[in-house]
Amino acid sequence: MISFSRTLLVGGELIGQEAVVLHGILEDNIYAMEIQMNVNPSTGIIAAIQGQMKRYTTPVCPRAVDILQNAVGISLREEGWISRINREVGQKGCQHFAEILIECGRCLTPVLLTQAMGEAHQQLPEDSVHGIARSWVKNRPEVQGSCIARPQGDLQDAP
Repeated sequence: MISFSRTLLVGGELIGQEAVVLHGILEDNIYAMEIQMNVNPSTGIIAAIQGQMKRYTTPVCPRAVDILQNAVGISLREEGWISRINREVGQKGCQHFAEILIECGRCLTPVLLTQAMGEAHQQLPEDSVHGIARSWVKNRPEVQGSCIARPQGDLQDAP
């Protein structure tokens, strides 16, 4: 029996107020690679990026590590950033790197929201997590229209 399995794991950490470090790993039966990038939390601009290929299929694949630098300067807040990543990294280098980078980029808002929720909960532990999240989203125009900003209908705040 032939089987295939792929894992894509992403995470992020806010370092002070000046950088978010996003890290992504893709591993399957054929490929193993990872990306780490520093992003400005207020602008979403990729300031630095590093990549590593641990397992790949052709001798051309490792050349894509250098092409990751095409992502530096792209804002994860600009309209069409996913298409730009696919064009600058995926088409010119490696589609797998582009996939990791896109998933890391999608992680930026939840990292910032989680940080804000943690800080607010420490200051006002009686506030509900839902209320804190709603308040944060309301004041962030960059997330308006995204799924994270959609109202939850009749859901009540959890204690």
